[in-house]
Amino acid sequence: MDVLSVRDYRNNLATYFDKAAEGERVLIRRKNVIYALVSVGNEDVSLSAEQQRQLAEMSDSVRKSWKQVKQMESGELPVKSALDFINEL
Repeated sequence: MDVLSVRDYRNNLATYFDKAAEGERVLIRRKNVIYALVSVGNEDVSLSAEQQRQLAEMSDSVRKSWKQVKQMESGELPVKSALDFINEL
């Protein structure tokens, strides 16, 4: 397995992220220390209770806004600008 320089890694980020996504371990040397770029699945990431609550609130807000957009498209609600929606968030 080759070890990349930081410069090579930086110049070819997309390529190395694609390799990591395919399961390949990408090794990068920085100041004589070797780091590994590996893909981490969602099951490996955990959110705190507060982060879960914030995520739920944001999801609810996006769903509400999307529902309003659909209602505007059907003529059930008056049309709003995108700025009005952003201000509601």
